[in-house]
Amino acid sequence: MKKMFLLLSISLFALIFEVSAQTTTTTTTTTTVDTLAYKEYVGKYKVKDAPIEELIVTIQNGKLMGEAVGQGSAELLATKEPDIFDVVGYDGKLVFIRNENKIVTKLKLSVQGQTMEGEKQP
Repeated sequence: MKKMFLLLSISLFALIFEVSAQTTTTTTTTTTVDTLAYKEYVGKYKVKDAPIEELIVTIQNGKLMGEAVGQGSAELLATKEPDIFDVVGYDGKLVFIRNENKIVTKLKLSVQGQTMEGEKQP
């Protein structure tokens, strides 16, 4: 009888532990961007008078990414301000600029003490 009670107690403990672990796992979320909201940023931006000739903004694996051609890429994290993003790993800011029709036409990148502007290509 003691063995059966011990076995039942261990089984009950294991079941509670497993349910608790599953609950913890299912409540964890990952940060991804709303691909529809950020689609207007996607494109190639031609940069003038800077060490970077072109910036490419894409959405990869649910993340907004910026690539300085020949320099590498970084995740762009939204800030509390609309159209302003942190450049992860480079301690920089990227600001998307809209025209009078509220369409993204340019960007301004500030990173490592330099500021450069790029115009969105058709």
